[in-house]
Amino acid sequence: MKAFILIIISLGALLISACDSQPEEQTALSDYKQQQLDKAKKVEQEMNKRIENIDQQLDQSTTQEDDDTQ
Repeated sequence: MKAFILIIISLGALLISACDSQPEEQTALSDYKQQQLDKAKKVEQEMNKRIENIDQQLDQSTTQEDDDTQ
């Protein structure tokens, strides 16, 4: 009988400890997701800068060609 009670108490303790660790895992996962989102935003900003630079270079070369033909 004592062994049965100890098993029940042990299982209860395991369930409580498992439930307590779940929010920590969720926090770690959400932190990871936020880090990945921040990285993606930085990459997007860098790509937009490159596109703007290419557009400026294209406009400049087009302007120079127009000046040369006149």
